[in-house]
Amino acid sequence: MKKSVIRFGAGLLAAMLLFTGCGMDGRKAGSSGNAEGTAKVSKPNEFPIVEEPVELAIFTTKPTGVEDITTNEFTKWYEEKTNVKIKWDLISGDARQAINIKLASDDYSDIFLGFSFAKSEQSTYYDQGVYIDMTDVVDKHGYYIKKMFEENPSIEKELRHTDNMLLGLSDEVGNFEGSAPHKMWLYKPWMDKLGLEVPTTTDELYEVLKAFKEKDPNGNGKADEIPLAARGQFGSEIGLDIFLMNAFLPWGRYGFANIDGKAVFTPIQEEAKEGIRYIKKLYEEGLIHTDSFVMDRSRVTALAENEVPILGAATGRWTTQFTAAGTSNRMNEYIPMPPLSSPVSKARTTGAGGSGGCTTFSITTDCEEPAVAVKWIDWFYSMDGYLASKSTDGTRLAKEGEIALDGTQAILTVEPAESGATFDGIQNVRWSGNFIPGYLAEEVSFKTADFTADAERKKTSYEAYQLYKPFEERGVVINDFPMPTEVGEEYLEFRTNFMSAISSGVVGFIIGEKDIDKDWDAYVANFENIGLERYTEIIQEYAIDAQK
Repeated sequence: MKKSVIRFGAGLLAAMLLFTGCGMDGRKAGSSGNAEGTAKVSKPNEFPIVEEPVELAIFTTKPTGVEDITTNEFTKWYEEKTNVKIKWDLISGDARQAINIKLASDDYSDIFLGFSFAKSEQSTYYDQGVYIDMTDVVDKHGYYIKKMFEENPSIEKELRHTDNMLLGLSDEVGNFEGSAPHKMWLYKPWMDKLGLEVPTTTDELYEVLKAFKEKDPNGNGKADEIPLAARGQFGSEIGLDIFLMNAFLPWGRYGFANIDGKAVFTPIQEEAKEGIRYIKKLYEEGLIHTDSFVMDRSRVTALAENEVPILGAATGRWTTQFTAAGTSNRMNEYIPMPPLSSPVSKARTTGAGGSGGCTTFSITTDCEEPAVAVKWIDWFYSMDGYLASKSTDGTRLAKEGEIALDGTQAILTVEPAESGATFDGIQNVRWSGNFIPGYLAEEVSFKTADFTADAERKKTSYEAYQLYKPFEERGVVINDFPMPTEVGEEYLEFRTNFMSAISSGVVGFIIGEKDIDKDWDAYVANFENIGLERYTEIIQEYAIDAQK
């Protein structure tokens, strides 16, 4: 249930700002605006959508794993169900270039599908006359979309702009394994052999890692144990920094947290300095693999899957982010460690949140039938829509008596199933799970009976979910938020520059390229020089004050 979408940043936004087709007061001539269109549509959740066939043009990337979307069996079935024919405008290769060409052509298609755009980028599209506000048409014709909003109001809140516009819909498939994504895992056989308790503080973790290094837990008489290693993705759930730094203060990818209603740049706080000192101590004493800020997945997996166990701890959302799925039992031998407290802070984990307001489905001003477009996408937000278009092969509604991961009656069941894919992974029976947005409540993902070879690993992940959930803080670390077009380009440039400066500065202290006592003031001054004051103003005004 992983999401795979295309994200765009400052380069695309700058290109979009150069596009001058029209503005809010001069939207494309003949565009539908917020109108529903002229086709007579059925009542909400009734099919077919229209009696007379309607064609919609969809601009999207060529779906992976699908032989031909136009002849696909599910495509044909859904066309018959809805009486809506799709004209596919498929791209492959450089999506950014394809979007710029699409804008320049003045032919937007009716729907943008599969491109994950942040709120600032959505606003730019609206201002340039590309998107419509979907509010009225969703209110009237959305059925499962509105049920999703009612069941999980935070989704609608994330999607709404400050002026209450709804410029698109997001992919909202809940996955308990992705909740509280910044986890650390310990090798249980070593914990048992050494009689160690699972740590709950930074000091206790230090002692566990030290025991891994010094007490020969793999029993081969060699000092070959690696206490802790990670993939070199600073600022992600796979890297080391967010898990460890959250023990000292709220720590996120972009540097800001909402603390008592103020935008606080956490990387320069005294608590951050203590956190960096702690990680540096682990690094200097050989408790962290020296390449943990540059290693790729294959190298970390090679450490975890070494014939003689040598890796004591690693970070990841789930164990197969650092072990090999299905080739050994190693993925089931790591257990979750809870978020840690430190001498300066309580334990916490920063939640994954939802889509962050990023949209993967939007209706353009070229669309003459917005009501048809909304009703076409609406069904995919149902359970039937999820099972038909996004679930893995072998997923079905549970039978009475099938028990879920949480010990209750299951809602869904996953069992081994024969795939219709060819040897190269291509099939033409269904759509690939990342192609279309949909909805699945997070609790459904653990109210699932699993009869596949992945069942044991899922049990471990559910244990981690239960362990982390009480410590989860959502909305403290600041990620994406709505802002005017004229601020968006400035913000994205700041974000890019500051992410780079945070990574290079913190890693520099940890690996010894800089002295944390002598060079701290220069580190702080660098942020001030590249625009910290203005960056903070933007975060405060548009991410915090606008939500009050």
